Amino acid sequence: MSKSTPKHGLFTHVKGELAWTIAEHRSPSEAITLTRHLTDADEGRYELLGLVNECEVALFWDYFWNHVVAAGFGVDGVDDLARDAPEEIRYAGREDYFAEVDLEDWDWIHPRHQWRAE
Repeated sequence: MSKSTPKHGLFTHVKGELAWTIAEHRSPSEAITLTRHLTDADEGRYELLGLVNECEVALFWDYFWNHVVAAGFGVDGVDDLARDAPEEIRYAGREDYFAEVDLEDWDWIHPRHQWRAE
């Protein structure tokens, strides 16, 4: 393998785990499409944290406003993530947010944050 060849193992694992969870809670026939929309939105300003409410709502960290955006998603894509954040829900960082939430209630936690639930 050359140094320029990307490693897709972790990404494939994340997509597979996410699709499986969505299929269990929502629609097996739409799980791949929904997974693609969520992973496409997981870049730059927004980081996918997890899924809640029977996998109906995706939680993203907004690096611009330092807060969590709860967004619905469907076969047409993820709802608008770019919303103004009221001052009272801004956090100093993700650590502050995760200190306040109960991850036991989440349907799926992104693997990069699963250690927080241990």
